[in-house]
Amino acid sequence: MIVKWLVQPDSGVKKNFVKENKVAWKTIGQLSSIDRISKAAALDRLSHAYLICGMDGIGKVTFARDIAKVANCLDMSNPSGPCSACNQCRRIDSYNHTDVFIYDVKKDLDGVGRTSTMVTIDQLREDFLRQVHRKPYEGRTRIFIISSIESMRSEQSNILLKTLEEPPDDVVIILLARDVSNLLGTIVSRCQVLNLEPVSELEILEYLGGCELGPEVPIKEIARLSRGRPEWAYQAATNPEILHILEGKLNRFMGCLTDGLEQRFKLSKDLSTQFFRDRDGVYEFLDTAMTWTRDVLLSSSERTEEIVNISQKERLREFSKMLSTTDILNILKLIRITLGNLKKNVTPSLVLDNFMLKLPFPTSID
Repeated sequence: MIVKWLVQPDSGVKKNFVKENKVAWKTIGQLSSIDRISKAAALDRLSHAYLICGMDGIGKVTFARDIAKVANCLDMSNPSGPCSACNQCRRIDSYNHTDVFIYDVKKDLDGVGRTSTMVTIDQLREDFLRQVHRKPYEGRTRIFIISSIESMRSEQSNILLKTLEEPPDDVVIILLARDVSNLLGTIVSRCQVLNLEPVSELEILEYLGGCELGPEVPIKEIARLSRGRPEWAYQAATNPEILHILEGKLNRFMGCLTDGLEQRFKLSKDLSTQFFRDRDGVYEFLDTAMTWTRDVLLSSSERTEEIVNISQKERLREFSKMLSTTDILNILKLIRITLGNLKKNVTPSLVLDNFMLKLPFPTSID
Protein backbone atom coordinates (compact mmCIF):
# COMPACT_ATOMS: atom_id res chain seq x y z
CA MET A 1 0.00 0.00 0.00
CA ILE A 2 1.15 3.52 -0.74
CA VAL A 3 -0.71 4.97 2.22
CA LYS A 4 -0.97 3.35 5.61
CA TRP A 5 -3.05 3.97 8.71
CA LEU A 6 -1.63 5.05 12.03
CA VAL A 7 -3.63 3.30 14.77
CA GLN A 8 -3.48 4.38 18.37
CA PRO A 9 -2.72 1.47 20.73
CA ASP A 10 -5.86 -0.36 21.83
CA SER A 11 -8.10 2.30 20.33
CA GLY A 12 -9.61 0.03 17.70
CA VAL A 13 -10.16 3.17 15.62
CA LYS A 14 -8.38 4.15 12.42
CA LYS A 15 -6.77 7.55 12.79
CA ASN A 16 -5.27 9.95 10.28
CA PHE A 17 -3.24 8.31 7.55
CA VAL A 18 0.45 9.11 7.16
CA LYS A 19 1.63 10.04 3.70
CA GLU A 20 4.82 8.18 2.95
CA ASN A 21 7.51 9.74 0.80
CA LYS A 22 5.66 13.07 0.67
CA VAL A 23 2.57 11.56 -0.95
CA ALA A 24 -0.36 13.86 -0.13
CA TRP A 25 -3.78 12.89 -1.45
CA LYS A 26 -6.60 15.39 -0.92
CA THR A 27 -9.20 12.64 -1.34
CA ILE A 28 -10.83 11.57 1.94
CA GLY A 29 -11.08 7.80 2.40
CA GLN A 30 -11.26 5.69 -0.79
CA LEU A 31 -8.09 3.73 0.02
CA SER A 32 -8.94 0.98 -2.47
CA SER A 33 -9.28 3.40 -5.40
CA ILE A 34 -6.24 5.39 -4.28
CA ASP A 35 -4.23 2.17 -4.15
CA ARG A 36 -5.25 1.27 -7.72
CA ILE A 37 -4.10 4.65 -9.03
CA SER A 38 -0.92 4.54 -6.93
CA LYS A 39 0.12 1.15 -8.25
CA ALA A 40 -0.62 2.14 -11.85
CA ALA A 41 1.35 5.38 -11.46
CA ALA A 42 4.31 3.60 -9.86
CA LEU A 43 4.50 1.37 -12.94
CA ASP A 44 3.90 4.33 -15.30
CA ARG A 45 0.69 2.66 -16.46
CA LEU A 46 -2.04 5.21 -15.87
CA SER A 47 -5.05 4.44 -18.05
CA HIS A 48 -6.05 6.80 -20.85
CA ALA A 49 -9.60 6.90 -19.42
CA TYR A 50 -11.19 6.55 -15.98
CA LEU A 51 -14.85 6.52 -14.96
CA ILE A 52 -15.32 7.65 -11.35
CA CYS A 53 -18.71 6.76 -9.89
CA GLY A 54 -20.25 7.85 -6.61
CA MET A 55 -22.88 9.97 -4.88
CA ASP A 56 -22.90 13.73 -5.36
CA GLY A 57 -20.70 15.27 -2.69
CA ILE A 58 -18.57 12.18 -2.14
CA GLY A 59 -15.50 13.78 -3.72
CA LYS A 60 -15.42 12.72 -7.37
CA VAL A 61 -13.94 16.02 -8.56
CA THR A 62 -11.35 16.00 -5.78
CA PHE A 63 -10.28 12.47 -6.68
CA ALA A 64 -10.11 13.39 -10.38
CA ARG A 65 -7.88 16.34 -9.53
CA ASP A 66 -5.70 14.04 -7.42
CA ILE A 67 -5.26 11.82 -10.49
CA ALA A 68 -4.36 14.93 -12.49
CA LYS A 69 -1.69 15.74 -9.91
CA VAL A 70 -0.35 12.17 -9.99
CA ALA A 71 0.08 12.51 -13.76
CA ASN A 72 1.88 15.87 -13.52
CA CYS A 73 3.61 16.04 -10.11
CA LEU A 74 7.21 17.29 -10.26
CA ASP A 75 8.36 15.34 -7.20
CA MET A 76 9.72 12.21 -8.84
CA SER A 77 10.98 10.71 -5.56
CA ASN A 78 7.69 8.81 -5.41
CA PRO A 79 5.85 8.48 -8.73
CA SER A 80 2.90 6.71 -7.11
CA GLY A 81 1.21 9.77 -5.65
CA PRO A 82 1.08 13.59 -5.68
CA CYS A 83 3.17 15.74 -3.36
CA SER A 84 0.49 18.50 -3.43
CA ALA A 85 3.32 20.98 -2.85
CA CYS A 86 5.13 21.44 -6.18
CA ASN A 87 4.16 24.11 -8.70
CA GLN A 88 2.20 21.64 -10.84
CA CYS A 89 0.18 20.27 -7.91
CA ARG A 90 -0.54 23.74 -6.52
CA ARG A 91 -1.74 25.02 -9.89
CA ILE A 92 -4.06 22.03 -10.28
CA ASP A 93 -5.41 22.54 -6.75
CA SER A 94 -6.15 26.20 -7.54
CA TYR A 95 -7.78 25.39 -10.91
CA ASN A 96 -5.11 27.39 -12.76
CA HIS A 97 -3.32 24.62 -14.66
CA THR A 98 -3.40 25.12 -18.44
CA ASP A 99 -3.41 21.36 -19.13
CA VAL A 100 -6.31 20.46 -16.83
CA PHE A 101 -9.83 21.03 -18.19
CA ILE A 102 -13.09 20.58 -16.28
CA TYR A 103 -16.38 20.41 -18.17
CA ASP A 104 -19.90 20.44 -16.72
CA VAL A 105 -19.05 20.91 -13.07
CA LYS A 106 -22.42 21.93 -11.69
CA LYS A 107 -23.47 23.16 -8.26
CA ASP A 108 -23.55 19.62 -6.90
CA LEU A 109 -21.35 20.23 -3.85
CA ASP A 110 -18.80 17.85 -5.31
CA GLY A 111 -16.05 20.31 -6.07
CA VAL A 112 -15.47 23.07 -3.54
CA GLY A 113 -16.30 26.43 -5.05
CA ARG A 114 -16.69 25.13 -8.59
CA THR A 115 -19.67 26.17 -10.68
CA SER A 116 -20.41 26.28 -14.39
CA THR A 117 -23.23 25.72 -16.83
CA MET A 118 -24.02 22.45 -18.54
CA VAL A 119 -21.51 21.60 -21.25
CA THR A 120 -23.16 21.97 -24.66
CA ILE A 121 -22.71 19.90 -27.79
CA ASP A 122 -20.93 22.89 -29.40
CA GLN A 123 -18.51 23.18 -26.48
CA LEU A 124 -17.62 19.52 -26.76
CA ARG A 125 -17.24 19.71 -30.51
CA GLU A 126 -15.30 22.99 -30.64
CA ASP A 127 -13.41 23.18 -27.35
CA PHE A 128 -12.93 19.59 -26.16
CA LEU A 129 -12.05 18.15 -29.58
CA ARG A 130 -9.66 21.03 -30.27
CA GLN A 131 -7.90 20.83 -26.91
CA VAL A 132 -7.72 17.04 -26.59
CA HIS A 133 -5.45 16.69 -29.62
CA ARG A 134 -2.96 19.34 -28.52
CA LYS A 135 0.30 18.55 -26.76
CA PRO A 136 0.73 19.42 -23.05
CA TYR A 137 1.72 23.06 -22.52
CA GLU A 138 3.17 23.10 -19.01
CA GLY A 139 2.78 19.56 -17.65
CA ARG A 140 3.45 16.01 -18.78
CA THR A 141 -0.18 15.04 -19.34
CA ARG A 142 -3.36 16.82 -20.40
CA ILE A 143 -6.32 15.97 -18.18
CA PHE A 144 -9.97 16.28 -19.22
CA ILE A 145 -12.54 15.92 -16.43
CA ILE A 146 -16.16 15.66 -17.58
CA SER A 147 -18.81 15.42 -14.87
CA SER A 148 -22.47 14.42 -14.87
CA ILE A 149 -22.01 12.37 -18.02
CA GLU A 150 -25.23 10.47 -17.29
CA SER A 151 -27.08 13.63 -18.42
CA MET A 152 -25.34 13.74 -21.81
CA ARG A 153 -27.41 13.56 -24.97
CA SER A 154 -26.57 10.99 -27.62
CA GLU A 155 -24.66 13.51 -29.77
CA GLN A 156 -22.40 14.39 -26.85
CA SER A 157 -21.87 10.74 -25.97
CA ASN A 158 -20.88 9.95 -29.56
CA ILE A 159 -18.24 12.69 -29.59
CA LEU A 160 -16.82 11.33 -26.36
CA LEU A 161 -16.93 7.75 -27.58
CA LYS A 162 -14.93 8.55 -30.72
CA THR A 163 -12.20 10.11 -28.58
CA LEU A 164 -12.13 7.13 -26.21
CA GLU A 165 -11.81 4.74 -29.15
CA GLU A 166 -8.67 6.51 -30.41
CA PRO A 167 -7.19 8.27 -27.36
CA PRO A 168 -4.36 10.73 -28.08
CA ASP A 169 -0.99 10.27 -26.40
CA ASP A 170 -0.28 12.29 -23.24
CA VAL A 171 -4.00 12.57 -22.44
CA VAL A 172 -6.08 11.16 -19.57
CA ILE A 173 -9.87 11.53 -19.76
CA ILE A 174 -11.72 11.28 -16.45
CA LEU A 175 -15.50 10.86 -16.55
CA LEU A 176 -17.67 11.42 -13.48
CA ALA A 177 -21.10 9.88 -12.88
CA ARG A 178 -23.32 8.73 -10.05
CA ASP A 179 -23.32 5.17 -11.38
CA VAL A 180 -22.99 3.23 -14.62
CA SER A 181 -26.66 2.27 -14.97
CA ASN A 182 -27.59 5.10 -17.35
CA LEU A 183 -24.37 5.17 -19.36
CA LEU A 184 -23.61 3.73 -22.77
CA GLY A 185 -21.97 0.35 -22.36
CA THR A 186 -19.47 1.25 -25.08
CA ILE A 187 -18.26 4.21 -23.01
CA VAL A 188 -18.03 2.19 -19.79
CA SER A 189 -16.09 -0.60 -21.50
CA ARG A 190 -13.39 1.83 -22.62
CA CYS A 191 -12.72 3.15 -19.13
CA GLN A 192 -11.30 1.82 -15.90
CA VAL A 193 -14.18 2.13 -13.43
CA LEU A 194 -13.45 3.45 -9.93
CA ASN A 195 -16.37 3.27 -7.48
CA LEU A 196 -16.15 5.72 -4.57
CA GLU A 197 -17.75 4.33 -1.42
CA PRO A 198 -19.33 6.30 1.45
CA VAL A 199 -16.69 7.43 3.94
CA SER A 200 -17.03 6.46 7.59
CA GLU A 201 -18.41 8.94 10.11
CA LEU A 202 -15.11 8.81 12.03
CA GLU A 203 -13.09 9.74 8.93
CA ILE A 204 -15.39 12.66 8.15
CA LEU A 205 -15.24 13.83 11.77
CA GLU A 206 -11.45 13.74 11.61
CA TYR A 207 -11.46 15.58 8.29
CA LEU A 208 -13.75 18.33 9.60
CA GLY A 209 -11.71 18.51 12.79
CA GLY A 210 -8.67 19.39 10.69
CA CYS A 211 -10.47 22.25 8.94
CA GLU A 212 -10.52 25.77 10.33
CA LEU A 213 -14.09 25.80 11.64
CA GLY A 214 -15.67 27.74 14.45
CA PRO A 215 -16.61 26.00 17.72
CA GLU A 216 -20.30 26.56 16.95
CA VAL A 217 -20.21 24.28 13.89
CA PRO A 218 -22.02 21.00 14.74
CA ILE A 219 -19.48 18.71 13.09
CA LYS A 220 -20.85 15.53 14.68
CA GLU A 221 -24.33 16.15 13.30
CA ILE A 222 -22.92 17.22 9.92
CA ALA A 223 -20.83 14.05 9.73
CA ARG A 224 -23.96 11.96 10.28
CA LEU A 225 -26.10 14.01 7.90
CA SER A 226 -23.46 13.70 5.19
CA ARG A 227 -24.16 9.98 4.67
CA GLY A 228 -20.49 9.38 3.95
CA ARG A 229 -19.98 12.39 1.64
CA PRO A 230 -16.95 14.42 2.80
CA GLU A 231 -17.33 17.21 0.21
CA TRP A 232 -20.95 17.70 1.23
CA ALA A 233 -19.85 17.73 4.86
CA TYR A 234 -17.27 20.44 4.19
CA GLN A 235 -19.80 22.58 2.33
CA ALA A 236 -22.35 22.17 5.13
CA ALA A 237 -19.72 23.09 7.74
CA THR A 238 -18.64 26.23 5.91
CA ASN A 239 -21.98 27.38 4.49
CA PRO A 240 -24.76 27.68 7.13
CA GLU A 241 -27.34 28.05 4.36
CA ILE A 242 -27.07 24.33 3.59
CA LEU A 243 -28.19 23.30 7.08
CA HIS A 244 -30.85 26.02 6.97
CA ILE A 245 -32.26 24.54 3.74
CA LEU A 246 -32.15 21.06 5.26
CA GLU A 247 -34.06 22.27 8.31
CA GLY A 248 -36.64 23.78 5.96
CA LYS A 249 -37.17 20.37 4.35
CA LEU A 250 -37.60 18.80 7.78
CA ASN A 251 -40.15 21.43 8.79
CA ARG A 252 -41.98 20.88 5.51
CA PHE A 253 -42.25 17.14 6.12
CA MET A 254 -43.25 17.51 9.78
CA GLY A 255 -45.89 20.02 8.74
CA CYS A 256 -47.09 17.58 6.10
CA LEU A 257 -47.68 14.94 8.79
CA THR A 258 -49.73 17.22 11.02
CA ASP A 259 -51.60 19.08 8.23
CA GLY A 260 -54.96 18.08 6.83
CA LEU A 261 -55.47 16.58 3.38
CA GLU A 262 -55.96 19.97 1.72
CA GLN A 263 -52.47 21.11 2.75
CA ARG A 264 -50.99 17.72 1.92
CA PHE A 265 -52.34 17.87 -1.63
CA LYS A 266 -51.00 21.41 -1.99
CA LEU A 267 -47.54 20.09 -1.08
CA SER A 268 -48.03 17.21 -3.52
CA LYS A 269 -48.79 19.70 -6.30
CA ASP A 270 -45.73 21.79 -5.41
CA LEU A 271 -43.46 18.73 -5.42
CA SER A 272 -44.94 17.49 -8.71
CA THR A 273 -44.23 20.85 -10.34
CA GLN A 274 -40.71 20.88 -8.89
CA PHE A 275 -40.06 17.36 -10.15
CA PHE A 276 -40.08 18.42 -13.81
CA ARG A 277 -37.37 21.05 -13.31
CA ASP A 278 -35.47 19.63 -10.32
CA ARG A 279 -36.17 15.96 -9.69
CA ASP A 280 -33.04 15.67 -7.54
CA GLY A 281 -34.56 18.23 -5.17
CA VAL A 282 -37.66 16.03 -4.75
CA TYR A 283 -35.48 12.97 -4.16
CA GLU A 284 -33.55 14.92 -1.53
CA PHE A 285 -36.79 15.93 0.19
CA LEU A 286 -37.87 12.29 0.41
CA ASP A 287 -34.39 11.17 1.52
CA THR A 288 -34.51 13.80 4.26
CA ALA A 289 -37.95 12.54 5.29
CA MET A 290 -36.61 8.98 5.37
CA THR A 291 -33.69 9.90 7.64
CA TRP A 292 -35.93 11.90 9.95
CA THR A 293 -38.49 9.05 10.19
CA ARG A 294 -35.73 6.59 11.06
CA ASP A 295 -34.68 9.00 13.80
CA VAL A 296 -38.25 8.96 15.14
CA LEU A 297 -38.04 5.16 15.27
CA LEU A 298 -34.71 5.33 17.12
CA SER A 299 -36.16 7.86 19.56
CA SER A 300 -39.15 5.62 20.28
CA SER A 301 -36.72 2.76 20.94
CA GLU A 302 -34.61 4.86 23.35
CA ARG A 303 -31.62 4.65 20.98
CA THR A 304 -31.07 8.41 20.86
CA GLU A 305 -27.28 8.07 20.65
CA GLU A 306 -27.74 6.80 17.06
CA ILE A 307 -29.92 9.69 15.88
CA VAL A 308 -28.70 11.57 12.79
CA ASN A 309 -30.62 14.82 13.31
CA ILE A 310 -29.05 15.48 16.70
CA SER A 311 -30.39 19.05 16.97
CA GLN A 312 -33.96 17.74 16.50
CA LYS A 313 -34.02 15.38 19.50
CA GLU A 314 -36.88 17.12 21.30
CA ARG A 315 -39.12 17.24 18.25
CA LEU A 316 -38.26 13.64 17.43
CA ARG A 317 -39.31 12.63 20.93
CA GLU A 318 -42.63 14.44 20.47
CA PHE A 319 -43.38 12.64 17.22
CA SER A 320 -42.30 9.29 18.67
CA LYS A 321 -45.14 9.73 21.17
CA MET A 322 -47.67 10.68 18.48
CA LEU A 323 -46.84 7.86 16.05
CA SER A 324 -47.05 4.15 16.77
CA THR A 325 -44.21 1.85 15.73
CA THR A 326 -46.49 0.47 13.01
CA ASP A 327 -47.13 4.01 11.72
CA ILE A 328 -43.40 4.78 11.64
CA LEU A 329 -42.59 1.58 9.76
CA ASN A 330 -45.41 2.27 7.31
CA ILE A 331 -44.05 5.76 6.63
CA LEU A 332 -40.59 4.34 5.91
CA LYS A 333 -42.08 1.77 3.55
CA LEU A 334 -44.22 4.41 1.86
CA ILE A 335 -41.22 6.70 1.26
CA ARG A 336 -39.24 3.83 -0.28
CA ILE A 337 -42.14 2.94 -2.60
CA THR A 338 -42.62 6.59 -3.58
CA LEU A 339 -38.94 7.04 -4.41
CA GLY A 340 -38.95 3.82 -6.42
CA ASN A 341 -42.01 4.81 -8.44
CA LEU A 342 -40.64 8.27 -9.19
CA LYS A 343 -37.39 6.77 -10.44
CA LYS A 344 -39.41 4.39 -12.63
CA ASN A 345 -40.99 7.46 -14.27
CA VAL A 346 -44.50 6.82 -12.96
CA THR A 347 -46.56 10.03 -13.25
CA PRO A 348 -45.28 12.25 -10.39
CA SER A 349 -48.68 13.75 -9.50
CA LEU A 350 -50.21 10.28 -9.07
CA VAL A 351 -47.26 8.99 -7.05
CA LEU A 352 -47.13 12.00 -4.73
CA ASP A 353 -50.91 12.22 -4.27
CA ASN A 354 -50.91 8.56 -3.27
CA PHE A 355 -48.05 9.27 -0.85
CA MET A 356 -50.02 12.07 0.83
CA LEU A 357 -53.20 9.98 1.03
CA LYS A 358 -51.50 7.04 2.70
CA LEU A 359 -49.39 8.99 5.20
CA PRO A 360 -50.75 8.26 8.69
CA PHE A 361 -51.98 11.14 10.84
CA PRO A 362 -50.24 11.48 14.22
CA THR A 363 -52.39 11.34 17.33
CA SER A 364 -52.38 14.46 19.47
CA ILE A 365 -50.74 14.40 22.89
CA ASP A 366 -51.93 16.31 25.91
